[in-house]
Amino acid sequence: MAKFYIHLRNRDKIAEDDVGIDLPTLAQAREAALLSLRELLAENIHADSKAPVEAAIITDESGRELMVIPAQDVLPEPLKKYATCATLGRLR
Repeated sequence: MAKFYIHLRNRDKIAEDDVGIDLPTLAQAREAALLSLRELLAENIHADSKAPVEAAIITDESGRELMVIPAQDVLPEPLKKYATCATLGRLR
């Protein structure tokens, strides 16, 4: 088992995961990060957050960045085309 840390970024802030999670593979860490992103993004939408989560960053025990998952990756396929900043700016 490897220990992975799932940090969450919004704007210029990173919420550091100081506990980590033991999982056999990076693929399973990615699935855990996607679940965290879905839950947090849903909370952000419900609360009408002005600074919603932007990404999950998966690191290893040494702090080496293994993967960055943008929040738009958890959106349903039909909504992903609206997830870019340029497109969102035109919709407002």
